[in-house]
This record gives sequence, C-alpha cells and structure tokens, in this order.
Amino acid sequence: MKTLSITPLLEQPDFDFSTFLFLAQMDEVGPQEMRAVLTTWERWLPHLKVYKLGERKGFALVYLEECVEENVDTIWNESAAEGFKHEAIAQTMIMGTLKALMPELGEKECAPVPEPTKPLRRTLEKIGLHMQESGALSRKYSTITPYPHRYGCERCYLKDSCIKHMNLDFSKIMGESKE
Repeated sequence: MKTLSITPLLEQPDFDFSTFLFLAQMDEVGPQEMRAVLTTWERWLPHLKVYKLGERKGFALVYLEECVEENVDTIWNESAAEGFKHEAIAQTMIMGTLKALMPELGEKECAPVPEPTKPLRRTLEKIGLHMQESGALSRKYSTITPYPHRYGCERCYLKDSCIKHMNLDFSKIMGESKE
C-alpha cells in the first residue's frame, strides 16, 4: 500500500493582526483584549502541527490538535462572541502558517485542496487524520494543499462547491456597485 513520506516542519507563524481583525470581523482591539488574544496564540502554538507529505511535489498539511477544537467549543458554549473570536485566532494561525510556508499565496490567492487519493488518505491516517471524500479533513482547524505552491482554483478539488468559483454576485449584499 503506497503512502507518501511524512516530514515534520518547524514552522511557527507570527501573529498577523490584520488577518485576525478581518476573520474576527473587528475594527479594533483594546490592549487588554489584545493581551488575551496573544496569550491564547502562545498557548496554542505547541498544538500547531505542520508536515510536508511527499517528496519534491508534495503537500503541506497544517492543523491544530483536537484539544484546541475542544477549547474553542467550550468557549462557544459560554459566549458566542468569545467563541467567534477564538475561532478567528485558530484560523489566523492556520492561514499565517500557510503564508509563512508559501509567501506566494499572497492575500487573495487560495490554497487548492487536492483530490483525496488513496495514497494521500493512507498517509494522513498514519498521522491520525482522516480525509473525507469531500476533501475535508477530520480536524476543524486544518488545511492541506500542494507544496511548494502550485496550481490554483482550476485544480482545486473543491472548485465545484467553492463560492469563488460559482461567480456569485455579492455586490448588492456588500453595498458595492457593479460599474
């Protein structure tokens, strides 16, 4: 049964304040709240796992361990606003790691999801993750994408269900004109 090589990467992203504000849908954060966010960031960094799967043209796998999911779920049960903010911290960590690994992703480019082939699924199972037929991973805060970065939306396994690929017109919702 063919599997890909598994190489742990020691990537520790810096906190990206603008990405956090965007994901948390906030305009500003006070000093005490910022300290709390950074404390959570530091507490979760040891639970960030980053792997290269395969050799030359492989995949980057980035995820937060289950204990982070459980922590966010507990916070959600206590306060939706705090849960949303902590979810944004987790998402910022995943996105920051991808940007650190592949700066060419930039601000607007997507990290395409690969097809869940048998070798890829078997490899992920060795790490303790499961990739569903839909392309979703068993960790809530996770992503897998070609590494080094290549392709784009045209090669993404999720392109048929992606909001960007559907060419939906959000201008009316967003208050923008189509001129």
